[in-house]
Amino acid sequence: MAFNNIDSSNLPLGKILQIAFSEGIRNQISVDFRDFEHIKRAKVAGSLPRELRFMFQTSLGAAAIQYADPGAGASRVFPNSQQVKTQENTAVMKELQATIELEYNLFDRARKSPEKYAEPLAIEIDSKMSAAKRRLAADLYGDGTGVVGTIASVSISGGLAVVTLSSANTARGHVGFFEFYDLLVHRAAAGSAGTAPTVTGGTFASWSVLDKDRSANTVTLQAVTSAGAALVVTGWTPSAGEVFYRSGQPTKDINLASISDYGTVSEVIAGLESLTANDGRLIHGITMSGPTGGSRYDAGGNPLDVKHIQKLLDQVKLSVGQDRYRWKALNMAPESHASLIESREMDRRFQTVEDNKRGVKYFAYQHGNDTLECVTSEFVPQNRIYCMPETKAGEKVLEYHGSDFETVKGQDMSDFHLKVGASGYTNAMVSYLLATGVLIAKHPKAIGVIHNFVNT
Repeated sequence: MAFNNIDSSNLPLGKILQIAFSEGIRNQISVDFRDFEHIKRAKVAGSLPRELRFMFQTSLGAAAIQYADPGAGASRVFPNSQQVKTQENTAVMKELQATIELEYNLFDRARKSPEKYAEPLAIEIDSKMSAAKRRLAADLYGDGTGVVGTIASVSISGGLAVVTLSSANTARGHVGFFEFYDLLVHRAAAGSAGTAPTVTGGTFASWSVLDKDRSANTVTLQAVTSAGAALVVTGWTPSAGEVFYRSGQPTKDINLASISDYGTVSEVIAGLESLTANDGRLIHGITMSGPTGGSRYDAGGNPLDVKHIQKLLDQVKLSVGQDRYRWKALNMAPESHASLIESREMDRRFQTVEDNKRGVKYFAYQHGNDTLECVTSEFVPQNRIYCMPETKAGEKVLEYHGSDFETVKGQDMSDFHLKVGASGYTNAMVSYLLATGVLIAKHPKAIGVIHNFVNT
């Protein structure tokens, strides 16, 4: 038989019964931003300039050291001098903004009765801070272009676009960079407008992220208008290699094949993918090759193997010295971590670390005197592992020069302001947050990267 709810149609006084709400609002998405801790640890105190200058030494003057012929007598001459080589580099500060919005009526009630109405305001503020930290955590592994993913192929299902992302070693971005309901636009790799989708019911403006599947390396996108109304996609055939940017990024028309400097190519901070490159690209004026290039081990497209870690660390320590730094972490995707679990069972260089007093339990790789914890992150691409160093004295190899998020105060020094609409003030309150910062690597060779592997 059919179930009838209690209402006036079957019980005349049924609507007198109240509706009860379960206490609290339950968040349904991840607010994990552990990688933000890397940025906090790398933070350097100081003033906030518009740019940061620093110097590299790139040679010891090795040609000035030569053997001499002791039998040549007085005709022996000392070798020609060769001074050490230095270079000055410049990193431009980047700005990250956030906006908090709340209906005025709710804001007013939260101000007058915080014990009853403060939760929505707290959720809005906490969520924006979590989103900002997650953005920085993702950009820690980016290249500075702001690309969140590269298209391999597309299918249309139920009016939605299901995009398979490229997993090629040279692909920019990956599935971990996509956030639920973030708004994206697509562009050709040369920076021109991407292939337009065919939609019904309105004018296409951007893509909204509805779902993401790490195992299938896909994201499901909904086409929306500039006002956020959903559209039905009936066809879309973009070329492989087209890319996604976040719609609010000011600079999106980037020719990805011709970038003069990854430190200034966009408003997005340049992360480890550029700071550890060894392909001749420029980042903060540094040519990423030779003595200033990162230490990268190419696994040749083979399945991830423990020997790749050993060879990378051997390479890193030969490049910078055995005892100059201490390497403590191997940052990897969960899929890479899973691939190493079997190796842990067979290789004595893996150690399980347990501390029942502090609740610590993980496994680590032992290389010489260094114990490197295997740390998982959703933001690390599935074909990258980053080996993070520190000096014995605690000096930072990766440095973040920047500010914390602070509210932009009005003339009356208030944190919240009436929202301005197209025809005047609206019945809403907004608050704006602002932070500036830039990442630099003081010794790129000290940061090791395993790339171009597959997880099994």
